[in-house]
Amino acid sequence: MEPLGENLDLSVMDQLLNLDDGELGLLKEMLGLFKTDTPDRIRAIEATLASEELDDAADVAHAIKGAAGTMGAPRLRAIAAELEAGGRKGSFSIDPGLLLEQLKETYADAVLALETFIAERERSV
Repeated sequence: MEPLGENLDLSVMDQLLNLDDGELGLLKEMLGLFKTDTPDRIRAIEATLASEELDDAADVAHAIKGAAGTMGAPRLRAIAAELEAGGRKGSFSIDPGLLLEQLKETYADAVLALETFIAERERSV
């Protein structure tokens, strides 16, 4: 896994904590939704790419891009943006299968970084 700061935008973490008066409840709830929703979306991208439904792949990638931005996961957001752009254009600058694998790996890294961030905050309280 890459260092925490490469997987998380710490300014977004601060904003999310500030929304909850410095508490972790909101961030934990959002992480739970992120962990529930995103794997299904990744599988949907995989299915739509396999069936060459690129507009649908772009729509799902857009949703992941938004969730990644909300969760402060810039690397995940960038890969989802590339998948979205390729789906909208109907062609990709690199192999979409490779992008999909990068998306999966980066999602796992982002979840681990978020969980680590929360655990570190809990220890410091």
